[in-house]
Parts: sequence; structure tokens; C-alpha cells
Amino acid sequence: MKYALRLAFSMALMSGVMLTEARTMMADEESHPVKTWAQLVDSVKNDKAARGIRDALVERARAVAQSPVVRRVYRLDDVGKHRTGLDGRAQYLEPEIAETFALAMSDYGTASTIASELPLLAAAYRLTDEDVFRARVIEQLAETATWSPLQRPGWTLYAPGHRLPPDGQDGNWLATGMAMRGIGDALDLMPRGSIPADLRGSLDDLLAREIASIVDDWETKRPWFVRGDNPITNQWMLPTEGLVRACLVLGVEKHRDAYELGVANTVKALDSHGAAGEFEEGVGYAAFTITSMVHTAHAMATAGDRRAIDHPFLRNCPTWIVHHIQPGGMLINCFDAGAARALGNLRPLLSLLAVCTGSSAARWALAEQVGGPSDDLPGLLCRELPPVGDEAAPPLHASYERATRVNWRDSWGHDATGVWVRGGHGTDQHDHHDRGHVNFISRGRPILIEAGTPAYHNPLIESHYQSGVGHNVLQLGEAMPRTDVAPMSVRRLGDSGGEVTVDPTKCYDDLEQWRRTVQWTADAMTVSDQVKLEAGTRQVVCFRWHLGTADHVDIMGSDDAFTVHWPDATMTVQGSGPLLVSQEMLPDNTLASGPRSSESPDHLHTCIVIRSRDAAEALRLVTKVVPNDRTSGNQ
Repeated sequence: MKYALRLAFSMALMSGVMLTEARTMMADEESHPVKTWAQLVDSVKNDKAARGIRDALVERARAVAQSPVVRRVYRLDDVGKHRTGLDGRAQYLEPEIAETFALAMSDYGTASTIASELPLLAAAYRLTDEDVFRARVIEQLAETATWSPLQRPGWTLYAPGHRLPPDGQDGNWLATGMAMRGIGDALDLMPRGSIPADLRGSLDDLLAREIASIVDDWETKRPWFVRGDNPITNQWMLPTEGLVRACLVLGVEKHRDAYELGVANTVKALDSHGAAGEFEEGVGYAAFTITSMVHTAHAMATAGDRRAIDHPFLRNCPTWIVHHIQPGGMLINCFDAGAARALGNLRPLLSLLAVCTGSSAARWALAEQVGGPSDDLPGLLCRELPPVGDEAAPPLHASYERATRVNWRDSWGHDATGVWVRGGHGTDQHDHHDRGHVNFISRGRPILIEAGTPAYHNPLIESHYQSGVGHNVLQLGEAMPRTDVAPMSVRRLGDSGGEVTVDPTKCYDDLEQWRRTVQWTADAMTVSDQVKLEAGTRQVVCFRWHLGTADHVDIMGSDDAFTVHWPDATMTVQGSGPLLVSQEMLPDNTLASGPRSSESPDHLHTCIVIRSRDAAEALRLVTKVVPNDRTSGNQ
């Protein structure tokens, strides 16, 4: 190992790992005991009370065993065969890069599948000794042993005009970690001697090559996230998971320097997020990255290394995740978080956190909010954990500095009222042009929403979803707001409501100030906007309010005062100057998700558009929303 790499190890350890070791020593008394997946499965094998769990696990595995083995494909025309999938962005790429990109992304798909299926199959064999499961595990591992490298180059070719570096390499990526998770968990679960020696030798050779390749990525700073020193992104964490897992499988002492690099990278990723458990991306991307963190930390801890599992971020992030649950079966869907009606998407991560960290918040949410544990191996095993009471429920409201978001609800009931308000932090990633956005749910009914996030190949993703058009924010003239720092000030936040102020001024040119103050109770919300342009500058000032309905609304009024009415609520608008108020239908991936038809691929919802009648130097606008008293439409 080169001296420069050893020096990097030492500096990383001094800056991150040693601090974490100190925190770990302080947390030893409350450390959750960690068992290997094999030990967890063995704990239910002979437990009469766990018969239902065993039967469910074996039944799920039997269905997987009947499906074909996942195989790698080597031509664009074959993507879609052998349980592979095509990334929709490939259809917009030049022919000379489309195949390379499609194959690289298919690697991520196949790796994700085996990460889910191999542990389940291996657990079923451990429980039943049925050769159908052993044979299926061996067949899949034999196929996987030919995937060298686990992640082929090309994942950086996702947009027209992109090209690989001269050497044709863009580094290890997501498939690296996902495939290693599947291999590592399967090898842990399969009984000793059940894997043929020649197959195990082939797998060991593959993992040794993967270790050398990942280390080389960090030494040469090949991938963009290493060059930019960006440990927040999942692209940093997934290859790191692959490195740590491969070293643990082959033996840490045989690969000590590589293992310490992986641990240092893991701790650096954990340290990069908020101490209160908040993540600098939306809950969808956070779930993907945190899942990798938990699997890595769990594998380390089962080998006696608790430097990751006891990290404060992992102890606190379950509460931050649960705080995304809004009334009416909805999620806070800021950033690239997709649809809001997606509570079930939290089940796998909460189940994993419950099993691996013992999180009481995760266990409470599984029982009370999201419909129970997931149907994968962690979800089945966490059904063995003792129940928790209402004392495990997180607080009803929170303000997160690093996530720059306030979230509030008046109870944990499905028909409660909920609010979230968004600012902007300098470390935000996968974020939208949404600084100042306000969301409002009344008694389980969505009142004010955002457009959400569709698939990345949706042609309207930038113009109508990610941009200011897709959010309840300010627009000046024809220009869209940028993503920038937008500080929030919490004046009041309690059980009866709240008041916060957001300042997204830096997101606009020619703007002296936009200050938005949001006040609310369970019965009403008032939003006060003060907009002042730079001296000598005039623009048409525009605000949008995305409504939780696709119905036509009634608009009444003139000059500077208007009333908007629809069955769920009444909105009054008062301006400091003449206004134009209209409604239009805009694309939606919040109330519903997925294509509606080939002719009309996007769902739609109603949006109120408020403009100053003339170009103005300033505008004061007060918008009040009062939900109508009627039974929740979500019951």
C-alpha cells in the first residue's frame, strides 16, 4: 500500500474514527446487542412461538426459489431479459453511449435483486435444510461470481453529451455495495460446508479484485464523489459498504488497510449528517443511504467493531424518518422523494433499524403508522421483538437545522392535521427549487401540496416538478428560483400550532428581500409574504398554491382581494396592489403516482396562480386558508 494512502487512512481515522470511538465508549451501557443474521434466524428456528414467522419466511423464500436466476446481460438488446430492467434515460442517449449506460444500470438492478433474494433463500435453507433452497443459492452465487466487476463502467453516462474518461473507467458504484450485501449475507446464513469449495474460491477471488478496485478508486480519486469529497451521497456509501463487507468476508487481518479505509469512509459519511439524525436529502434517498449505513454498521458490529453502530446519527435518524409521516397516510415529500402516498416505502428501513439498532421509534412506527414490518428478512425477524408502548412515539413537532424544515401535527391519528415548511441548507442534495414551500393537511385531507417527483426520464421533471412551478413559492417574471441557502426562524412551535419565518432571498436575482411568515393552528393557516425588489427593478410577482384536489375551484373577487373556494377549504387573498388570480391544471406525483395512460402520462392537480396585475417594485400578500368542516376523505 502506498504511503499516500496510508497517510490518508491516518488522517481520516484521527478526524473521524477516534472521535466516534470516544462516543462509543460513552454509549456502551445503552448499546444494542447485535447478532449475525445466522444467529437471528437460529433464534426463531426452534421457538414454538415463532412458528408463524418461520412459516412466512419459508413461504416467501419458496416463491423466490421458483423464479429464474438473475443473470447479467451483455448487449442492449438483451436488457429486459433474465430479470434485468432498462433505465428509461437510456432512450434519450446517443447510440454510442446508450448501451454502456443501460448495461451499467442493469448491473444495479441485478445487484439489488440478489441483495433482497439471496439472504431470504439462505435463511430458508438454514431453517428447513431443504435442498431446493441450497441449490437455488448456489446457482445464483455461481452466476454472481462471473460478474466481474460487480459494477461495470457507464453509470455516469445518464445524460446526452456525457462520455467516459479516456481509460473507460468511472469507478465502483451502487451495484458494488448491493451485490456485496447479497453475497455477504448469504455466506453468513449458509451453514458451514454448504457452499462448494470451488465456488467459494471463485467468490473469494472476485471479492479480492473488488477490494483492490475500490481502494484504487479512493487512491486515484476516480469517481466524482471522491474527487469532490462528498460523503453525503449514496454514491459514496454503497461502494464503501462493498469494501467493508468484502474485507469482513475475506478476513480483516488479511486486508487491514483496506478495511480501515472502509471504516473511515463509513464514519465520515455518518459524521456528515445532522447530529439530530437529519439527512441532507429527502426521505427516499435518505432511506437508500441509511440502509447501506445500517447494513455496514451491523456487519462491523457482528465482528466486534461498534464504531459505526453506536454513532449518534444512527441512534437518532429513526426519529427523523418517522417525522416524515404526515396525516392521511402521506409523507413529507420534499426533495426527490417521489409520491406522498407512500408510507409503505418506510417499512423496510424501519424494520432494518428495529432489528439492527433496537430503535423504539422504528418499532412504534411499524406497529402504529405504516402497516407493520416489511416482508423481507429483517421485517420477518423484527416481528420477534417485544412491542413498545405509546411512550416510544416521537414528539409531534420538530425543527431540523440541517434539513432546514419544520414539521408539525396535532396528533398521531390518521385524521390529524399536519404542516411542514421548507427552507434551504448549504449541504442540500437531490433538492428542488422549493425554498419557502408550505404544505398543509387538514384532518387527513391534503389542502396545500407540492408537485412531487416522477421518474427521472419524465420529460416534465425539470420544468414542472423540480422547478419553482412545482412548489408553493415565489416567481419573479419568467425566471425560476435557484437552490440556495434559505434560513428559517422558529418563533413558536408547540402542540397548538406554530409560527416560522423563511428567507429565501438568495434564490433570486434583483431581489432585495422575500420574507415569508407562516402561522397555523389545527383550524387555519395564514401565510404573509413581503417581496421587495432591488431599487429601480420591476417584475411581475407570482405565487402558486398547489391544491390537494383535481377539481375546478370557484374564484371570486377583484382588484386586491380574492376568495377561492373548493369543497375542502376556502382561501382568501389580500394584496397590497391589484392582483390577477387564476387556476390551471399542473402535473402531479404527490396525490397519485405512476402513469395514468400513454396519451396523458402525468396525473394532474389544481393550482392557484396569483400574479401582480402589473410589474411592481414590491408586493405584500396575505393568504389565509381555512379548511371546511367535513369528514376526512381518507377514511
